[in-house]
Order: sequence, then structure tokens, then C-alpha cells
Amino acid sequence: MAFKNALKMLVSKFGLMWVLLLYMVITGVLIVSMGVPFAFPVIGAFKDAGIGELFSAFVHSVTHGENVGVWFDELYAIVQVMKSAILSNPLAAFSTGAFVVVVLIFAYRFIFGLYEIPLIDVLEGAMSSNAHIGFTGRFIARLGKSCKFVLVKMLYTVVFDALILSVSYGLFELFNVSVAKIFAPFVIMIVLLVLLAVRYSLIAMWAPAAVLREGGIFRSFGFSVKSAFRHFGSVFSTYLMAWTLIIAVNMLVGLFTFGAGFILTLPMSLLFMHLLNMTTYYGKNGKRYYVDAATVVTPPIVSEQDK
Repeated sequence: MAFKNALKMLVSKFGLMWVLLLYMVITGVLIVSMGVPFAFPVIGAFKDAGIGELFSAFVHSVTHGENVGVWFDELYAIVQVMKSAILSNPLAAFSTGAFVVVVLIFAYRFIFGLYEIPLIDVLEGAMSSNAHIGFTGRFIARLGKSCKFVLVKMLYTVVFDALILSVSYGLFELFNVSVAKIFAPFVIMIVLLVLLAVRYSLIAMWAPAAVLREGGIFRSFGFSVKSAFRHFGSVFSTYLMAWTLIIAVNMLVGLFTFGAGFILTLPMSLLFMHLLNMTTYYGKNGKRYYVDAATVVTPPIVSEQDK
């Protein structure tokens, strides 16, 4: 039900996608500007290692219908050459480490994450009373709480994302085992989808609880984790299906539009995930909500001890 209603709301709230696209462009420019000083040594190392030619071969394989196993083989080769190029160049290694810590872990997560609380505010107004609330006004009004929320959320996301990257990278070693090589792409995608589903299931109701319940950020996190475990089967299945759809749509659209389609699919995916968080929160807490101006959903009543 949460998944289906989130898809319906994606149509009725489609205008918010353009707001998110503009925000992504603005924050993207800021992040890229911050990352430029760290990029030059790494780009030089990659150029010397022939990464450009390897990437061109990968794109050729994708656009000329090679099977998925060939894609993963070439991706694995690119990752290994990139790793060697960085480790063999002290300046590139330092720049990469500084870029990851300063730009990706802190600047990117903090600056980009500031959109979440005001977006939840906008969605809450639409779902609870069919009200139209401006994003910019809520962004300014909620800036203080957004900063606190993003900083606390980073404690969770940095650790979990490091786990996902470590496990995914480790699974690439399956390509070195002749017997397992043919199954490696399947295993990697299954594990990635499961980890993503778990990651997002546990925090699905965090931001909605922080906004709707007006509770503390840590208390809202505890509420989200507790609710996720109480309904783990349905919540996990919902996010597993959501991430399968998001990855499939972005891969197909990106492939057939040579990347141009990401302009639409990335903000659309972002909006859909937050709509799914909201429909999950409302559904698991027995709260009525508007899907659109003419449709109101009434979930089963939830007792106080189940909240």
C-alpha cells in the first residue's frame, strides 16, 4: 500500500521534482567547486594509467549489447587500475583521501542533506491537510533544525555506507574465482539491494517523526528503528522493491539517453524515496492522508502500544 500510494503521489506532486532538480544543481556546483583543487593530481594519475581508454571500452560494451558479465569484468579492471594509480602516486593518494573526507563525507552530506526537513514539511502539509507550502520558506525557517538533523544523520549514514562500499568491493574479488565468476554480478547486485533496503528501512520514519512528532532527533531515530523492526517484513520488502525499481529505471534511462535522462530520473528517484518514507510513516502509525486532492487514504487504526 505504501509503495502504491507513493507512486500515485509522485504523479500528483511531480512539481516538487523541479524544486529538487534546482537544489541538486545548486549544491552540485558548490560541491564540484570545492572538489576541483583535489581533482588535478588524481586526474593526472588516472590519465597516465589509461583510465580514459578503459572507460571508453566499458561504454562501448554497454552501448553495443555485451552481456552484464562483461560489464562487471571491465568495471572490476577499471577499479583495480584506479586503485593502483592512486596508491603508486603519493600526491594523488593524499588528494583522494582529502577529497573523500572533506568533500564527500562532510561537505556533500551536510550541504545536500539540508533539503530533507523542509521537504518533509512540504509533504506533511500536502498529506495531512492538502495544503500547498512553499519549499523556500520552509528551507529558511527550518535551517537550524536541518543542520542538527543532518549532522546527527551523518553518524549513521557514514558508517552504513562504508559498510556497503566495503562489502561490495570485497565481492568484486569473486571475479578472481573461476567457478564463482559467472555468478558474481548476480551476487553483487543481490547483496547491494539487500544492504540498501536495510539501510533505508531503519531510517524510513526518522525525518517524518522528527517533523510530525516534533521530537528530538535521537528520539526520532529510535522511534524509526523500533517501528522498522516491528514491521520489518513489510518495510524491508517495500524498500527492496523500491531500490530494485530505482536502479533498473536509472540504468535503462541512462543507457538509452547516454546519461541525459538522469536530469529527470535522479530528482524523481529522490522525491519518490521521501514520498515512500511518508506513506510508510502514515501507514504504520494509522494516520489518514491525502494522496491527491480527491483521494484520502485511511490506514488501519494503530494502538498506542504499537506506535
